[in-house]
Amino acid sequence: METSQSSMRPDGMELLQLYHQNPSIELRNQLVKLHTGLVRKMAHKFSHQCNEPYEDLEQIGYFGLIRAIERFDPSQGYAFSSFAVPYIRGEMLHFLRDRSTLLKIPRR
Repeated sequence: METSQSSMRPDGMELLQLYHQNPSIELRNQLVKLHTGLVRKMAHKFSHQCNEPYEDLEQIGYFGLIRAIERFDPSQGYAFSSFAVPYIRGEMLHFLRDRSTLLKIPRR
């Protein structure tokens, strides 16, 4: 009787619930590896809109992903990807805003 790999490993929501109950660096790293696609997709999107390298945007996106993992509450019933994308995008936008070379003049 064979068991598939997916039935032996907990899925993303189970890992998020475990992390919410007992935070650990190992679980957080496992969740980051599981959700790297979100960061890569956002970094790819932003790399075509600005002059920053893809690798820099990807690294900044991981900060947003880690923040989203730490703040996510699985009992709310939301999908993690819907929760994490604004954090990832926000970190990238903050990075781009801070690195921009444009002179911003106040409105007043």
